[in-house]
Amino acid sequence: MTIYDLSLRHIFVFNNVAETLNMSKSAKNLFITQSAVSQTIKDIENKFAIKLFIRQNKKLYLTHEGKELYICTKKIINLLKDAQLCLENFNTLKKGCACIGASTTIGNYLLPVIVKAFKEQYPCIDIKIFIGNTNEVINKLRLSDIDVGLIEGLPQTNDTTIKTTKFMEDELIFVCSPQHHFAKKRTVGLKELKSENFIIREKGSGTRQIIETEFERHGVNVNISYEFNNSEAIKNAVSCNLGISVLSKLIVKKELSANMLKKINIKGLTIYRWFYLLKTDACNKAQKVLIEHILENAKDFYVSD
Repeated sequence: MTIYDLSLRHIFVFNNVAETLNMSKSAKNLFITQSAVSQTIKDIENKFAIKLFIRQNKKLYLTHEGKELYICTKKIINLLKDAQLCLENFNTLKKGCACIGASTTIGNYLLPVIVKAFKEQYPCIDIKIFIGNTNEVINKLRLSDIDVGLIEGLPQTNDTTIKTTKFMEDELIFVCSPQHHFAKKRTVGLKELKSENFIIREKGSGTRQIIETEFERHGVNVNISYEFNNSEAIKNAVSCNLGISVLSKLIVKKELSANMLKKINIKGLTIYRWFYLLKTDACNKAQKVLIEHILENAKDFYVSD
């Protein structure tokens, strides 16, 4: 069998079932009968001698082959949408849409500034936003659920279709409560960190990966007492003196100014990291101008002292 045996009908039906994991819902979405949906899936499976779905406990699940095909069909459908947009608005920006995925720090503290500046220049382009941890952003980009990814730290992925570009440098600083015994010290030695309770992000977070790499590089083993999946919770926990943390300077500017948190100066350890822009080659005009806007204006977005 060849790729010519796979029609657009096959692609649209399979993609919808992969998203809903429900034949009946897909039939309603596509305005066809459930038997037609089922037959289309069987047709693909028979043509290529593979199994796309399995049913367990009356629920439908994608097989490994089904998951891989779903990634491909998502890209095909997004390209078809881009083609339609291109034909409708050829070489203009009267209409357009771009979806940005950002890791938590960037999404909460930097992305609003980026979107505001972009919308002032391109008011007719719709911007959709997804915020998650670094791994989630990479997976969304791989599935073509987002067009541009903004993450903290170099992405850990072997996907050669994802292109990375540095767009902004950020400093990670150690912070504690004003009541913590480190708050009154000018500098703290690396060895002193071993006896402290650390509050950090969850596994999969770009910030956590960078912190753990730096600790390993300096031979420091720390006690991770609490894990949170958002920085606001970490800041609150630190301010309550539950432990110390390492957070982006971007995040703690207001708390430092209000004396709600104190910066800890660690002797012999300063942590900088890059924010990265991720993209694939499949970009329409609206997405391209968004990428250019971010790269050209990055320095203006960062909140400095």
